[in-house]
Amino acid sequence: MFFKKKKKKLGVINTLIDKDNVIRGNYSYSGGLRLDGKIYGDLTVEEDSGGTLIMGEQSTIRGSIIVETAIIAGEIFGDVECYGYLELQPGAAIEGNIEYNLIEIHAGARVNGKLKQITKSEINKVQKKLPLKKNKKAEIMGDKDDN
Repeated sequence: MFFKKKKKKLGVINTLIDKDNVIRGNYSYSGGLRLDGKIYGDLTVEEDSGGTLIMGEQSTIRGSIIVETAIIAGEIFGDVECYGYLELQPGAAIEGNIEYNLIEIHAGARVNGKLKQITKSEINKVQKKLPLKKNKKAEIMGDKDDN
């Protein structure tokens, strides 16, 4: 029997936290985030931003995360809420509970906590907790016709 593997849509990565960078405090993002460094605080995707988190093998988060889509190869010491697709690579280690919609766990990934699949109504609750997306409209200054 043949199985078709569905291709996952990942957003564009527009933020990089390099391996030498450390963030202390809570951090929210929109769009795509590639993390190779460390975050000591909670990580949250902004509402309706289609946020994707990609964690490299040497990355660490010490805090809870709320994301839409994530591919994890590093360490997380905290709870994970993922209302889209969550993939745990072979080197991933999570010390905390995971709430997910869809999950893929590769051989070698470690989870020390409870796994819970969330329902559509629970996904809506998670999305309501997200910070509002900031309006990034720029005002254009200059002459303006009043006609």
